[in-house]
Amino acid sequence: MFSAVNRVGRLLEIRVTSPFNQTDAMALFKEIYRAMPRKKGLALVFADLRGLRVVDPEVVDMVTGFMRLDNPYVERNAFLLAEHSALLSIQGERMLKQTGASSRRNFRLRAEAESWMSEVLSSEERTRMIAFLNEYVPH
Repeated sequence: MFSAVNRVGRLLEIRVTSPFNQTDAMALFKEIYRAMPRKKGLALVFADLRGLRVVDPEVVDMVTGFMRLDNPYVERNAFLLAEHSALLSIQGERMLKQTGASSRRNFRLRAEAESWMSEVLSSEERTRMIAFLNEYVPH
């Protein structure tokens, strides 16, 4: 399952759960491109990946390529990973390194991700971010 929605302001909400394959990645990025604010440096992206497990390396490479293309449009991007997914953390760090964007960070603790994103969110965006994160239901 995956979704990419812009409900409030510049906040793009992305949620991805396993299984997630190349076809899903292509469809997700179509949703992202429809929903993302397209002015340079404006998008505030929160990706909730707590329901995602290990991803095939081909999918990681594809997603990394798409993210590199989006770098100019993203002011800040938090990836919230499952706390106990060491392999996904390694994959995530590799992706971020390959995108070359300091505006993107991985987090394993929700409070840290919220705090970092809150530095740039409006009050309405912050309220929506919290509601978005509360919508996650572990499977």
